[in-house]
Amino acid sequence: MKTPHKIILGTLIVVASFIITYRAINLEPTKDIHPNEQVRAIVENSGCNLCHKENPKLPYYSKWPIIGDKIKRDAAKAVNKIDIYEIWIQFQRGEQIDIAKLESIEKVIYDSSMPPFSFTILRPGSAVNSKEGKILLEWIARRKPL
Repeated sequence: MKTPHKIILGTLIVVASFIITYRAINLEPTKDIHPNEQVRAIVENSGCNLCHKENPKLPYYSKWPIIGDKIKRDAAKAVNKIDIYEIWIQFQRGEQIDIAKLESIEKVIYDSSMPPFSFTILRPGSAVNSKEGKILLEWIARRKPL
């Protein structure tokens, strides 16, 4: 196979991989499941639970040079700001979730500051879209005391 053909084939494979990844990750939860399960699905599909927990499960590309160090630093900061697993356990136990944590989540939904670019570069579609954001904001509003 000639070099130009290899380049074109390689490019097509990379583009197809991104499209498949985007379609697989960017799935909105269906309305026929309970709102709590919708929130869980959004958190899992968006990858929030990969970095925002103790002992984060970093993506495979966190081992790559240059971008890997940035991802590791971001993940170390992430769990110090919000531990998604801790919030979910508090919710399941019926405990009041820390208002400051809920407001922090609200803020990143409103300003679309999560996930960081270093995470989304190879995981397109992981950012929360407007419909998912609305579901999350409604869930948060129900958790806040009046």
